[in-house]
Amino acid sequence: MSEHTVNLPDEMVGELHAVLGHEHVCTSPAELDRYSRCTIPWQSYCAGVIFPASADEVSQVVKIATRHKIPLWMFSSGRNWGYGTTLATESGGLVMILQRMNRILEVNEELAYAVIEPGVTYEQLNAHLKQEKYGLWADCIDGTSQGSVIGNALDRGVGETPYGDHFGNLCGMEVVLPDGEIIHTGGALSGSKTWHVHKWGVGPYLEGLFSQSNLGIVTRSGIWLMPRPEAYNSYVFELREEKHLSQVLDAFRRLALQGVVTTKLHMINDFVSLSILTQRIHEDVSHDERLSASELAGLRKKYGVSAWSCGGGIYGTREQVRLQRRLLRKALSSYGRLIFLSDRGLVFIKRLISWSWKHAALKSVVEKLSGTSLLVLDSAPHLHNILQGIPTDYFVKHAYFRNRRSRPDQDIDPARDRCGLIWFAPILPYTTQEILPYLDASRQNFENYGFDFYVAMLLLNPRAVICLMGIIYDKDDVDEAAKAEQLYDELLSDMRVKQYQQYRAGLPAWERIFEAAPEILSLNNKIKSALDPDNILAPGRYGIDGQS
Repeated sequence: MSEHTVNLPDEMVGELHAVLGHEHVCTSPAELDRYSRCTIPWQSYCAGVIFPASADEVSQVVKIATRHKIPLWMFSSGRNWGYGTTLATESGGLVMILQRMNRILEVNEELAYAVIEPGVTYEQLNAHLKQEKYGLWADCIDGTSQGSVIGNALDRGVGETPYGDHFGNLCGMEVVLPDGEIIHTGGALSGSKTWHVHKWGVGPYLEGLFSQSNLGIVTRSGIWLMPRPEAYNSYVFELREEKHLSQVLDAFRRLALQGVVTTKLHMINDFVSLSILTQRIHEDVSHDERLSASELAGLRKKYGVSAWSCGGGIYGTREQVRLQRRLLRKALSSYGRLIFLSDRGLVFIKRLISWSWKHAALKSVVEKLSGTSLLVLDSAPHLHNILQGIPTDYFVKHAYFRNRRSRPDQDIDPARDRCGLIWFAPILPYTTQEILPYLDASRQNFENYGFDFYVAMLLLNPRAVICLMGIIYDKDDVDEAAKAEQLYDELLSDMRVKQYQQYRAGLPAWERIFEAAPEILSLNNKIKSALDPDNILAPGRYGIDGQS
């Protein structure tokens, strides 16, 4: 790390110590190395890492950074692996992580919202709601349980339940501006009675300025929660033959438009499933290139994985859930296997899995009757839980597929463990005429560069679908890392030719985001220049740097 070290001015370090305390200002090479790691092949190195505990401390830090003309990069928890974690666009910046700001300030059960700080994690919020016996669920992601609720929402991340549009469910923010001023959105200095229940406030809508941007630092926000339904089932659909993918996608769109499908449905291909279940180093396959068609087919058979599968949830009264089950069966059963799981069924499945791991004969019988492996069955409880807002780290294991070391069972951290992962997240109109040709072309791009094709189609709304692609590579292989960069660049170019855009972009794409919309970049930069004339807050984030 020493050759990359960029030191903060001694005077600035002293000022930060005075505001935050010595223990919350990190400048040692080991600490800087830790917070300069990511799963992407692009790299920058921070000059310092700080951990404020209040909006007032954040405000003071902003003023210090402005006086010393040091770029300040703000992150809630810094665990957005595959997008950039805590990396800046250039080395030498000061990284501010808000994980100490982790208070749950209010839960309003009657109006179904909470007020939280950016350090509150999915695990913490869910545990609080359960412990205090609130009849509310908080949506979560299928990534890390330690991710920030507000941080993911500000990046417009997508969850699982009907409340899976995370930014759409933020309401009423406290924000530190680039000059250190603290504001409250919604039209009242100290927050109005409708601050967390009326999203738009009065006058121009301002909260969107602080999403996917560098125009302010959100230090608290309201988040709408889902009232616990009377009944809930999760379900898994396994496509019998890939030739029916078009009909299944059309069926799900119709069901979504009718309000039958309300979750942020995930339709995943076989490689996604396999990357969660195993690693390349543990299989009798090529360890140098992507899986061949025969190797992929062999692993599908070994683990009982379908070419395509999806998971979702249905919620409501008992009568509503029964009706939704009937409508899903009618629409999908002719194309594959549809399995529903209730809370009561989950208890039985867990016991069956536990017994089967202990008794080989039972394991064989269970796998034969279910038509799948015990490992696949073992994923059912994790899916069932996240669809009711209970987070898990189980699905993060995919990042380790090409890693040269066995992945940990707990304390999963792909950046620390040198996993290679880049997320590419284009959003398409939800029609098979758009989706299927695009998937075919993207698959070909992956294969051309020697990578396994990872795609999960996320139902953002009944009219748009995210084709989330993961470039999983060996970070210890310099040539492979270079190919991963080249593939990402190819995917970006192809996406623009086809007139799509990403719903959420990581650091590698920021310079190119507004290539097709220079007038939007100009407007963003005018706003940036007015609010942040010294370009201190995360310069270049989402391509915005205040330059005309």
